[in-house]
Amino acid sequence: MQERLDDFERRIRYVEQDWTEVYNKFRTLQMRVAKQVQRLDKNSSQEEPQEGDEAAVVGTGTVSSLSPRMQRIQEQILERRRRGAPTVVDPQHGYKEGGE
Repeated sequence: MQERLDDFERRIRYVEQDWTEVYNKFRTLQMRVAKQVQRLDKNSSQEEPQEGDEAAVVGTGTVSSLSPRMQRIQEQILERRRRGAPTVVDPQHGYKEGGE
C-alpha cells in the first residue's frame, strides 16, 4: 500500500513539474505575441497604407497580404454573407463563396 502511495506521489510531482514547464512556455509565447501585436499596432498607427501596398489595411482594420483585386473580392464576399445572399460561382475562376 505504501509503495502505491509513493508511486502516486512521484507521478503527481512529475505531472506538476511538467505542467509548470508547459505553462512557462505558454507564458513566454503569449508575451512574445503580445509584444509583436504592440509593435504592429504602433507601426500601423504611424504609417498610412499606400495604394498597391502588399500588406494593406482592409475595411475591417486588419492587415492583409491580399492583392487589391483579391481584397475587393473578399469584401464582396463578406458583404454578401452579411446580407445573407446566396452562394455565387465565379465561372471565370471557378471558386464558390461560403467555403462549399
